[in-house]
Amino acid sequence: MTKDSDPEVAHIFPYSMLNKAADTSFRYIAQASFWGLLSVFWDGNRVDKWKKKIFPDSQHPDTGVESCFNLICLAGSAHTHWNNGRFALKPLELSDDEKELTVQFFWQPQYGHRPEDRVDLLMKPLSSKGLKFAERGEEAWHLGSFSTEPPRNFQSGDIFTLTTDDPGSRPLPSLELLEMQWILQRITAMSGAAGTPELDWNDDDDMNSRPTLILDDNNGDIRSYSDRVYKWIPRPSPPASVLSMV
Repeated sequence: MTKDSDPEVAHIFPYSMLNKAADTSFRYIAQASFWGLLSVFWDGNRVDKWKKKIFPDSQHPDTGVESCFNLICLAGSAHTHWNNGRFALKPLELSDDEKELTVQFFWQPQYGHRPEDRVDLLMKPLSSKGLKFAERGEEAWHLGSFSTEPPRNFQSGDIFTLTTDDPGSRPLPSLELLEMQWILQRITAMSGAAGTPELDWNDDDDMNSRPTLILDDNNGDIRSYSDRVYKWIPRPSPPASVLSMV
């Protein structure tokens, strides 16, 4: 996007959640909770489509695939803003030959509330239409290309095309994973979690890092966060035929 000659590689789905942890501690719990929580809010077919892209082997459902379809190259500044949830990329179209992927750039409105604050459920989300930067308080973040004539900053709605000369050996970022990331980036911003210290956005190869988009409770246990969600949304009762068999 920026035409920077020295880009960095960013994971779309975090590397630290690709494989089941040997000690079945935080990462394993986080991985299970992650997909479980998605299934609360989106239909199973959609969640399965996302999950099967990165966990395709039904015989080893806890082992993810590390491939360049889960990677995207970003300039250092863009990588930082991506990790902090300040912008999101909306996938638009993949060409029939899979050599071009069109995405749309959106700055994320930054909210004043924190993840633990109570927010009116009817509060209208802020619009990202026409935004030329992301800001919170006295901080403002810009991103642009200065190798173009004339140099310009990006604004919400700008469209970019990712290309490859060999979709077999060098596939473009996964349409499914980008769709999931697009949705979760927006939710993270609306929750007031974007750019806050309560989240670990580390997406590099450090297997000791915690996964992205997972809230870090005070007791360090992801299950307490999941329990709060499940208490808020009642689970459907089993059918009477099942109850009669118990």
